[in-house]
Amino acid sequence: MTTATPTRPSYVRQAPAAPKFPGGISLVGSQMRSTNLERDVEEGLHSPYVGARAVDVVDRVTNALSDLRRTRSWSFTGPYGSGKSTLANFIEALLGPDGDRRAEAEEVLGATSVGLKQRLTANRAEFAPAGFLGAVATARREPLAVTLSRALHTAARRRWKSRAPKAVSAALAACADPAAVTSQNILDAVVTLCDHQPLLLIVDEFGKTLEHLAGNSDLASAKDDLFLLQELAEKGAGPQGLPLFMMTLQHLSFMDYAAHSSQLQTREWAKIQGRFEDITFSPHLGDAVQLMRRRIDQSGVSDSGRRLIQTQAEAAEAAWIKHGLNVFVDLKAQDFEDLYPLHPLTAVTAPLLAAQIGQHDRSLSSFLNSDEPNTVRRSLERFSSEKSRQADTIRLPQLFEFFLNSGRTSLLASSKASRWVEIESRINEATGLSPADQDLLRTIGMLNLLDSDGALRASAAMIFFALHGPTEGIDSEKFTDLESQLQSLVTRGFLVYRQFSSEYRVWRGTDFDIDGRVKEILNHLDTPSVVRKLADYLPLAVAAGRHNQVTGMLRTFFVHVTSSETKRVQGPDELNVQADGLLLFHLGAVNDRPVVDSALPVVLGVTEKPELVLKAASNLVALQDLLLDTSLDSVAVREVKDRAAAAQNELVQLLDAAFFPLSKSATWRLWRSGMPADSSKGEEIQGRSLSGLVSIACDEVFSAAPHIRNEMLGRHELTSQGAKSRRELLTAMLLKSGEQYLGIKKYPAERAMYSGALEYMGLHRENRGTPDDDPSTFFLPYGFSRPSEAHPHTLPVWNALETALTEAHKRTGLDEIIRVVMAPPYGVKAGVVPLLIVTALIVRSDDVALFEDGTYLPRLTPDIVERMVKAPQRFAVKSTPLGDGLRQSVVKSLSAALKVDSPRSQALRNPALLAVTRALLERVMVLTPYARRTRRISADAIEVRDALLVAQDPDELLFVALPKALGMDSIAPEARRSTPGNKGYADRLAAAIAEISGAEQALRDEVIEVISREFRLPASLSELRRALATRLEGFVGVSLSLELKGFVAIALNEVLTDEDWLDPLIVRLSNSALGDWSDTDATVFPRRVKEMASALDRVSHLYQSRSHADVRDEVLEARLLTLTDTDGAEQRTLIYVPEQSRQEAEHLAVSVVEQARKMLGPDGARILLAALAQRVTEPAATTDAERTE
Repeated sequence: MTTATPTRPSYVRQAPAAPKFPGGISLVGSQMRSTNLERDVEEGLHSPYVGARAVDVVDRVTNALSDLRRTRSWSFTGPYGSGKSTLANFIEALLGPDGDRRAEAEEVLGATSVGLKQRLTANRAEFAPAGFLGAVATARREPLAVTLSRALHTAARRRWKSRAPKAVSAALAACADPAAVTSQNILDAVVTLCDHQPLLLIVDEFGKTLEHLAGNSDLASAKDDLFLLQELAEKGAGPQGLPLFMMTLQHLSFMDYAAHSSQLQTREWAKIQGRFEDITFSPHLGDAVQLMRRRIDQSGVSDSGRRLIQTQAEAAEAAWIKHGLNVFVDLKAQDFEDLYPLHPLTAVTAPLLAAQIGQHDRSLSSFLNSDEPNTVRRSLERFSSEKSRQADTIRLPQLFEFFLNSGRTSLLASSKASRWVEIESRINEATGLSPADQDLLRTIGMLNLLDSDGALRASAAMIFFALHGPTEGIDSEKFTDLESQLQSLVTRGFLVYRQFSSEYRVWRGTDFDIDGRVKEILNHLDTPSVVRKLADYLPLAVAAGRHNQVTGMLRTFFVHVTSSETKRVQGPDELNVQADGLLLFHLGAVNDRPVVDSALPVVLGVTEKPELVLKAASNLVALQDLLLDTSLDSVAVREVKDRAAAAQNELVQLLDAAFFPLSKSATWRLWRSGMPADSSKGEEIQGRSLSGLVSIACDEVFSAAPHIRNEMLGRHELTSQGAKSRRELLTAMLLKSGEQYLGIKKYPAERAMYSGALEYMGLHRENRGTPDDDPSTFFLPYGFSRPSEAHPHTLPVWNALETALTEAHKRTGLDEIIRVVMAPPYGVKAGVVPLLIVTALIVRSDDVALFEDGTYLPRLTPDIVERMVKAPQRFAVKSTPLGDGLRQSVVKSLSAALKVDSPRSQALRNPALLAVTRALLERVMVLTPYARRTRRISADAIEVRDALLVAQDPDELLFVALPKALGMDSIAPEARRSTPGNKGYADRLAAAIAEISGAEQALRDEVIEVISREFRLPASLSELRRALATRLEGFVGVSLSLELKGFVAIALNEVLTDEDWLDPLIVRLSNSALGDWSDTDATVFPRRVKEMASALDRVSHLYQSRSHADVRDEVLEARLLTLTDTDGAEQRTLIYVPEQSRQEAEHLAVSVVEQARKMLGPDGARILLAALAQRVTEPAATTDAERTE
């Protein structure tokens, strides 16, 4: 590599001799001045050059003359010196009223295109027999109305001199005062002039007007100017518009001048820009070369000199073709002859350099004819001779010096300024360089500025061609000398040779061994790392353009690069990744392709010479890695960056050539579902582009894809606005399905989605069926339905969706259902999926159950759908068909037993099944804690209750869980009639439900019976209450324990109803409400009642030892019975004897005593009395078995 302090070689080349040119060559300098429209429209044209760009613009104007539907307003946009004003002057001459200028312009146009001249002449004669009024003005920083007023006055003066028609004079007088002219004055004047003759309005330097408007945008006058420009363009548009042609000439577009305006003002400027057809004046190399050719006059050259020039031109043509330079501009021997004394490379380099510094034709004019040093004129003056025997050329070193010295100010403002300065500095810093070496550096520097890797790159052959005349050819000895000279400059650090592109570059020198470090990095690189970097130079994804247009689904294939060392590639998932397949660039053979795990298609491309791509990629990766080396100096960094840029360009070109679908070296194959590890080679496919290949693959793999017509929906991820509109549409689907367009008014984005998807696929339409079709929707004018045969593109995916729902006999994740429609061959995009799913759930509401996190959802609501869209994995579906078999019979039987009707509602899912299960669940949901826990019911009732308490799935509950709870067989969807294992299921279930529902009432009845027994009162609740109150009335106002006092107070309450009276009485007796009881509470309750009754009996003799009259019922006589046991314990019992029963009791006592004496002996009455006393004083609920114990 190069070093900073090289050793100077012994080889030194002599300085080139002074050039010699044949005499008689002159330059047409007077015709190279810049155009001033206001001045030049009244002078001759001076034979302007009509190139390809001018022909295009004149052709547009010609077409507008014959077809008034075309645009008649143009804006010419381009840099200084690009020919805008000259072309506008030429067009004015072709259309204007000046006959002499018109004839000259037609002659110039005819020399380029006879056909265009004839068409223009004919169209103009028909449209404007007397020509156009030429309203021309050069704008200043002033209101537009002032500039236009000046243009209109110029048009009237040129046409009528001082004798304009009265109407024209009046209209122009109204806008004569610059301080008072208004937009309306200008419009009136334009209309008046157009009434007399078609008007051509040209405003040069229009950018100054736009700058004025932008800088004063807040002023009313500026706003008026904006609307004035718009109104003029509109008035001159269309077949009925004014015969007004407008042209504006500026350096930037309208929008560029409005860059610092407000958003509202920018939109206004955009409207105005839209009224004009923009024509961009970009540099055209061919036109520039032809312009220089026309500016060199060889009419004074002698015959001998002309022969020298002709020989030079013929050699130039041969060399031009040999070096492949005809790709820049196709020049022939005659062109090179007319361009003499310019070297062929100088002829094309000068326009390219002029374009770089933004001066274009003006810079070329200066190079040819100015009085600056190093111009063509100065060279001809110094070195021309009538006796010259050779025809030398003006070469690149002289061109370099001209631009560097004469155009330095413009050059330093150009995009290549730093490179110019670097080359100049390197030459100036060099000491001891010969003139030949300096010219060599200037030549290489010039080529470096123009082209780094194309035909004009600084290769040894191109450098030799640039430094020698075309007639010299490639002399082997001279070429060897040049190579030695180049190597010397490389060794001394002035040049660097880039072997990969065979190019020399001017070099500042560095001690860093770039080539050595690159080789070192290459030795450590492995293929996988290079392949990974290759992906950066390919598109991330390729869209299936044609397929997308046909189906409305935006499909893309992700791009991957693989090699023979790649064993496996993880393909995209159809549910979670937006890609619809993989596009593999495989740097290997088909047989060593990797395995791709995916259900989506794979398109694999191979090339005949993958090693070339890998080599170029390795070189680029090595250079990029080298840039990370912190030991690089600034010069080395610059060089490595340049090399990396060139290597990247080379790699991109190699990739394009190697894998371009139309290339013979590329082969593309399709696998429909991943790429297995078998020996299959896929299907070979052919396309015109990568997008074409992907479209073909999508046509094959997603053959059953539905078609939609809404680009917002047909994608994997929606924009925020798209997601909002789809949410509104989904809400309308649930709430307004019976209305046309789902009730969407006007035409917002959701209406477009409706029309392009739901309506287009035939999922929502006018109802034309009968009540038998769908009882919940037949009465609505519109509704959701299955697609008909009129929508063949929707039927396949709809049938697949319905099949998936029907086969979901167990709970199936909604994401698995979605996967069915998103996978091939349907490939529905995620943006459309919610519309399909919600429609299917609506249509299949009778036989498809929906769950969220395991919980059954009886209704489909907007908030549920919103959650479903965000997280479908949380939802599940299950097929719950009733059909017309056993399941339907069971539902009908239970509906009758439970007395429920199926509601008619679109929002309600599975209405018949849900009505029954809801009735069952409601029986359980209203149970008290006692009824939920008690085991004092039958085994059937216990099992049924437990099944209902954990139920989540109506279908599973009714046809599987409940039969199992009753010890019966489950009921399959396809069952037509009952089996011995489930016969009588509905009746047993109804009986169990009745028992569960009546459990608390049974307990209540039991409680009443216990109280009546222990207190020896009637069993009827009302009679029990009345009798208990009568018995306890004597305790009012006496001193009792808190427990007895509370019981007496409740027993004597006369405010509560009977049912309400019982509840607090139970709480007083058991310390808890009846509904909160456990089975233990029910067991011990009789004992507590007995204890309460006994306690009252024990104290009753203290307060009720005498009979008293009950004012409510009858007279009671109280008797206290005391029984003393053998252990001395006494038991007292208060006996209440009603008056009506006392005499009957005495008669009964006489007969019983008599009978006792007969059976027990003389003391039988006393024995009987002891037994009766024992019996009466024992607790009432004591059984015979207890007494025995």
